[in-house]
Amino acid sequence: MTSEIKRRFTDTEMQTARETDLPELLTHLGYQVKRIGRYHTTAEMDSLRIKDRRTWFRYSQGIGGDAITFLQHFCNQSFPEAVEYLLTFQGRPRDAPVKTKPVTKQDKPAEQFALPPRNADDRRVFAYLRKRGIAAQVIRQFMNSGSLYCRLHSDF
Repeated sequence: MTSEIKRRFTDTEMQTARETDLPELLTHLGYQVKRIGRYHTTAEMDSLRIKDRRTWFRYSQGIGGDAITFLQHFCNQSFPEAVEYLLTFQGRPRDAPVKTKPVTKQDKPAEQFALPPRNADDRRVFAYLRKRGIAAQVIRQFMNSGSLYCRLHSDF
């Protein structure tokens, strides 16, 4: 019974799985996806058409569906396996541990951020930025406000 409950998926999980980008998924699975007009197809199955990047139909067999049914038909996965695969593919695995910050001892207070001492001569940084196409007026404005300066013993 508990494994049955664990296998149930939330509406959000199902929506995420159903909205998987099929050309991206097929490329990930090793298919050679190509665009033909408004549709996508693969070199391996030329009767396969992907419409709106979310639904597929294989005309030679008369079957179609979404990413879940694709994995069921062509990768021989069960429904739960297919949904879990798609969630992992989308970067949202079900059983992923919740990320928490590691607990650390704080014996001393964190140091305050301080800018390094300013160099009295900003000519080199000014010339560098001018070579990169930045207007002199913009450079001066940032230097005058203190947002941009060259530190002492710079490697410029």
